[in-house]
Amino acid sequence: MSSSPSRLNQKTVLPDPVPALTRFYRVPEAGIDTRQYVGMDRNERLTPFPDWFMEDIRKSVTSTLLTWYPSQDELYRQLSEYLGVPEERLIMTPSSDTAFKSLYQAYVRPGDRIVMLDPSYAMFPVYADMFDGEAVLVPYNRDVQLDTECLLNSITPGVRLLMLANPNQPTGTLLEESLLQEVIERAAAVGALVAMDEAYYPFAGTTALPWLESYANLVVIRTFSKAVGLAGLRIGFVAGHPDVITNLYKVHTVNDVNSMSVLCLSELLKHPELIDEYVADVEAGKPVLAKRAEAMGLTMLPSHANFVLIRVAPRYSPGQLVEALKERGYLVKGPLEADCVSDCIRLTLGHPDIMSAFADALEDALDSTASATA
Repeated sequence: MSSSPSRLNQKTVLPDPVPALTRFYRVPEAGIDTRQYVGMDRNERLTPFPDWFMEDIRKSVTSTLLTWYPSQDELYRQLSEYLGVPEERLIMTPSSDTAFKSLYQAYVRPGDRIVMLDPSYAMFPVYADMFDGEAVLVPYNRDVQLDTECLLNSITPGVRLLMLANPNQPTGTLLEESLLQEVIERAAAVGALVAMDEAYYPFAGTTALPWLESYANLVVIRTFSKAVGLAGLRIGFVAGHPDVITNLYKVHTVNDVNSMSVLCLSELLKHPELIDEYVADVEAGKPVLAKRAEAMGLTMLPSHANFVLIRVAPRYSPGQLVEALKERGYLVKGPLEADCVSDCIRLTLGHPDIMSAFADALEDALDSTASATA
């Protein structure tokens, strides 16, 4: 049955989106194929998993894995044992980003304030807009030091959430435990949740998980994209008070963590040495790059994550350097928007051999960039 021409020519009237969506624009992510490059721009694992591990995964992929809805029961038992956190305090999520959005959806009301570091994860202020909240930005200074007094003084009645990435991205900085405890206690006094984004926890070696029993208003969120290396599978978790977990269940979508993610994470939790070995590679690669960067007259900033910032301006343009490195097969991040890191490029750390090869490309790119601007 076909519509009449007059019907087809009528102007389509669509409903307006919710007012919050008119306040921001998001650039579509097309999923560009970058496999011809060494991807050091998104903090992904740079070394492949060993062949024996990949073969174990392949042997476990059955028709049933694809045709049945996912089962997470065994994974919850594994994760609870691995973390030392009771199952009733855990909820699996398809990446940490989904966890952040669910927290806003479950707890942020119109006009509520959400405290966050600036700069930090880009979606924190976006979700504040999306759910009609107000983002309260706590700045870093030019030396990439946080205004801790501003952070503490921002915790006032009307604050509903504090979104704290620790270590933070893109700064690579770590908040002191004494400061975090004071933040959590002040937040409890005004009825606010403190959400700790621990995406880079294994590289820093410090976590707030042991505090869950002491602080009911603390929520810990992790992704398995970084140290675990499952960026392509989008899986993470939230740990917190059982009442918070119950509320997050109310807003999560059914079967939101897929079977392949469950399988691969389950296998990795059986072999935690693969995670430890990657973290060790990153730690070994960091001084290799630092020494080479210093020899080039560049400043590599301290980092508690699997990435570093290198100050390249004013001698070199971050944008031009990024393009020059791309021509040499390396993707790095830059220029960065925040003033405190606008003169930097950001790149992922890895095995010393990877860092040495990258340093060679960086030196060559610097020479070409200097020649082009001379």
